[in-house]
Amino acid sequence: MMGSLTRLPAEAADECVRVRLYLWPHRLLYIGPGPSTRSHRHHAAQICWGLGGSLRSRIEPHGKWEAWNGFRVLPDQPHAFDAKDAQVAMLFMESEGAEYACVEGRLHTDECIVPFQPPHPAAAGLATLAAEGGTIDEADAICRAWLGLGSVNASGRGRDARIVRALQVLQSAIDRPVRLQSLANQLNVSPSWLSHRFVEETGVPLRRYVVWTRLRRAVESVLQGASWTEAAHAVGFSDSAHLSRSFRDNFGIAPSSLIGRRDQISVCFDKG
Repeated sequence: MMGSLTRLPAEAADECVRVRLYLWPHRLLYIGPGPSTRSHRHHAAQICWGLGGSLRSRIEPHGKWEAWNGFRVLPDQPHAFDAKDAQVAMLFMESEGAEYACVEGRLHTDECIVPFQPPHPAAAGLATLAAEGGTIDEADAICRAWLGLGSVNASGRGRDARIVRALQVLQSAIDRPVRLQSLANQLNVSPSWLSHRFVEETGVPLRRYVVWTRLRRAVESVLQGASWTEAAHAVGFSDSAHLSRSFRDNFGIAPSSLIGRRDQISVCFDKG
């Protein structure tokens, strides 16, 4: 994982920042005002922590509202969330990735919503990010502590050269259809080897890596001045509605709802 930081115009007036976003190839961290949502579902697993104010959630369609300091929501499960008067940290993780598998392996439960609180250093780190911001590497360390994971080599050194090349190809051709067989041919490897080794090296299946990369690129383009339609076309979506559907499928909300006013957002991107 490379710790590269994309600085956007919104960061010039940091005292006006209300929302901080950190985006990786396999997760998204949102810190800002809490949302109030109707029943929805999303493919990403979600972990939420209240930085101030009360949080409530319920399993849909007939669950009771429950108050939490922090909780985990299973992927693809209908639920509602109310944190409209709270400051929250919400972490969305790729549900088919290695990090999420490690977290679920420790929880040993298939309940839709369960308590999930960060250890004190992670909670303090999230509060610091909310108040002062931080680099993508600092946010990564805080997220890993929140999830109870060990440290990693943030630079990505030691990756198989063929996987490094695969990532380069994907980044340069993200606006075009990605086919496993075609990519394997370019690398002179078998599709089965590439599929298995890609997960080993990145922690995410190739097709899901492509989805996250496209969504991340689209957000970056919009924050740099592109329209949603322009951003959608630039990363291979047919139109802004297609982009919005994909964003909702992954995170449960429309991209415009997450981003809101561009002059009040600070965003850091890890280029993977």
